[in-house]
Amino acid sequence: MAQVIQRLMLAQTMIQTDNHTLATAQARRCLVIHNPTAGRRRKKRMLAVVERLRELGCTVTAMQTTQRGDAEAFARAASADDYDVIVAAGGDGTVNEVVNGMVAGTGGVALAVIPLGTANVLALEIGLDPKDEERIARAIAHGPARTIHLGVANGRHFVLMAGAGLDAHVVEGVNIALKRATGKLAYVVESAKQAFGYDFPEITVRANGEIYEGRMAVACKGRYYGGPFIAAPGASLESPKLEVCILPKTGVAGVMRYGLALPMNRLSDLPEVMVISAESMIIQGPRGAPLQGDGDIVARLPAEISIARETVQLIVPE
Repeated sequence: MAQVIQRLMLAQTMIQTDNHTLATAQARRCLVIHNPTAGRRRKKRMLAVVERLRELGCTVTAMQTTQRGDAEAFARAASADDYDVIVAAGGDGTVNEVVNGMVAGTGGVALAVIPLGTANVLALEIGLDPKDEERIARAIAHGPARTIHLGVANGRHFVLMAGAGLDAHVVEGVNIALKRATGKLAYVVESAKQAFGYDFPEITVRANGEIYEGRMAVACKGRYYGGPFIAAPGASLESPKLEVCILPKTGVAGVMRYGLALPMNRLSDLPEVMVISAESMIIQGPRGAPLQGDGDIVARLPAEISIARETVQLIVPE
């Protein structure tokens, strides 16, 4: 921890201000935590946003991660005495790390995003176009804050969703080099591979005093899943509820059926798909099977999933 704090201090290029509150009309002190694996073009976009933030009067300190866990450690060490906003510059996995650091830290700092990832689901939820550098900068500099409720799976917080079944196996098996080179195509390739080799074991969801059976289950905090595709139309970041999609069909036919319905935003309309609301649940299946959260593996089955006690202030566009 001492090394992390020292790195924070060495990286600071701050202009001192008497303002220690989050206000839309005054300059904000921003800590930008950047994942360098986003690629050269996306890094250029991030630098453009940082430059615009400074033009808008914000104080910006940039920290670059070098390994998994750095984003979480930087966010945990950041204090409200030094920063008003922690900006996660990367994909939804980077956001997840930052949020887990924030809830374990001193508190009092808001969250903002510079979307540089493959799906950028959180950006979709709040209406941010990843290519609109001006709007991103203005949101960070002047946007209002909304209180969002987090989910927690076996002690690990998530912002958007937590899923068990085929999607978690795809996340675990996706080729990282291919993902960096092709983006979403890597997930399509891995999904096709898994569809022919995965045995689709039964998964049970215990929630609201009931037991539900399926082959895949996703607990959603937001409406979107995997991109601009609505899986849980009733879900909301601001709601202290989880919307749980339970999919029962197996095999290649089931994958194709759900894979076609999702881009049409008709997944929840399929007659066999169950969507339930719950504050907590237990997902059971093959012991040790992966559970993905915000696009990364965050836990193993069996998993206890619930609404977290902690909330986060999320900066959104005006």
